[in-house]
Amino acid sequence: MTRATSLEGKNCKVSIGSSKILGMGNWTMSGVTTDQIEDSEFEDEWKQFKLGLKDGGTATFNGQYDKTDSTGQDALRTANENDTELTDLRFYVDATSYWVPTTTNPASYCKIISWDISSDKNGLVQASFTAKISGKLELL
Repeated sequence: MTRATSLEGKNCKVSIGSSKILGMGNWTMSGVTTDQIEDSEFEDEWKQFKLGLKDGGTATFNGQYDKTDSTGQDALRTANENDTELTDLRFYVDATSYWVPTTTNPASYCKIISWDISSDKNGLVQASFTAKISGKLELL
């Protein structure tokens, strides 16, 4: 019997190129969605649809806030302020494989569309980021 190859979350990370974003402990990608365009007409009994454009979705990631992480968390906040197109934002699924914007048809990128910092008296200060995926990601 063949078994699925399980991946351990402890081996994951988020990075900008080779620079790990410090403190992160969770990431989620929403996945691709496809627009549904209604193609119905008078006298139809059921709605008809055609498929439209694809949307690369979003990626969210969060963890412990680190005010000294100049090549990670601070770089993401700066990218948000400057509307920077990140082509090297990587979401690792293990020690060597990661999702990253594709460089081919279509050339893709991520933009940081929001970031938040939160605190609770009974916990560690947290940071969270949301990236909008323009185009698609590929697994390398």
